[in-house]
Amino acid sequence: MFFVDANQKANFAMSYAFPLIVHETCLKDKPLGFNAWHWHEELQFSIVLEGEMVMTLQGCNYTLRPRDGIFINSNIEHMSRPTTPESARYLTLNVQPSLLTLFHGSVVEQKYFLPYLKDPQMQVVTFSAEGEDELLFAQVSELFRVLQDGDFGYELEAYSRLLAVWHLLLRRSEAPLVPPQLNERYEARAILSFLHEHYGERLTLDDIAEEIHVSKSECCRLFQSSYGCSIFTYLTDYRLQKSVLLLTDSLLSVLDISDMCGFNSTSYFIKRFREKVGMTPLQYRKKAAQSKH
Repeated sequence: MFFVDANQKANFAMSYAFPLIVHETCLKDKPLGFNAWHWHEELQFSIVLEGEMVMTLQGCNYTLRPRDGIFINSNIEHMSRPTTPESARYLTLNVQPSLLTLFHGSVVEQKYFLPYLKDPQMQVVTFSAEGEDELLFAQVSELFRVLQDGDFGYELEAYSRLLAVWHLLLRRSEAPLVPPQLNERYEARAILSFLHEHYGERLTLDDIAEEIHVSKSECCRLFQSSYGCSIFTYLTDYRLQKSVLLLTDSLLSVLDISDMCGFNSTSYFIKRFREKVGMTPLQYRKKAAQSKH
């Protein structure tokens, strides 16, 4: 349905003629049991079907349960993880932004779309089937249903409901807020990009701070504020993600994979892998090979 590139950008296989796509995610099916950090140009709506999960973005954690939903604006890094043993399952709708602009230069684009891409009230919006957001939840749920059924004329009905959902979101953002710190967001993403490019090396906080041109303490603060975890907690998880791909798609030894992914020692790699995945790297490789047959 989609792949995440080296910059953690999610790329979706979407129809150019009607760029809306719905897919279901079950977190227990992810290699590490959670949906790792990623971002995308598409606007995103998600509704939890089963279990409980935490969506993390912009330094905040949003706990979502069945019949809870969340909207994530374009280009916002986020990740999701379950909070219960039975994991979590949710539906997601991704929308190419151009679908909401009518045409370039239109009043819809200029007045009702572009100003809201960076509106602090519109970066993330949570909603629920209960209370004041009941109508928004109902409209999003119907949008999912229409797209999944795919009956004759579903594109027209889906587009109509999408506009209704967008209108409801705009009404939520009418109260003014202090503008977001865009420079801090840029610097935090620069740290993330540096980690992605150099995860296989022996990185220190001095290396990262020097690259971003800020102090070590400011470097830590920026990252924690934007991503809700420490730099090295994220780096370890990212290295583990890369190791899963190598265990699945290569014949490299555990020693070589450990070294390529930047771990100080093979024993430390095995320890952290077992803590995160619940089995050793070799056990995971064997299980992955069996699932292919």
